[in-house]
Amino acid sequence: MAEPLKEEDGEDGSGEPPGPVKAEPASAAASVAAKNLALLKARSFDVTFDVGDEYEIIETIGNGAYGVVSSARRRLTGQQVAIKKIPNAFDVVTNAKRTLRELKILKHFKHDNIIAIKDILRPTVPYGEFKSVWP
Repeated sequence: MAEPLKEEDGEDGSGEPPGPVKAEPASAAASVAAKNLALLKARSFDVTFDVGDEYEIIETIGNGAYGVVSSARRRLTGQQVAIKKIPNAFDVVTNAKRTLRELKILKHFKHDNIIAIKDILRPTVPYGEFKSVWP
């Protein structure tokens, strides 16, 4: 019966310390996901917030899976608001359904930690060219 390996023997029992561990190549899915995330981050803060004269955009404050949020001020009242833009909301049916679901749910929430929907901005372009949602 062979003796058990001692800590100083190394993995192969040669007495030499083990060599460097070779990292396995990232899976194709992880690589694609990383590239998509980098593309999303690069693109998401490059979204134009064309909100007309009623609001003044202060700064972009964040982005999520399919939308970008900016801090804004309503010019008439001075009220500070958050404006979320969902670019190309109708390109993929699933995204359009998610957007509609989010709007339906948020209009019923009344909680200090959840920003209520105050307004939904209508498109300034003909409906045939309309691609973004502004809840």
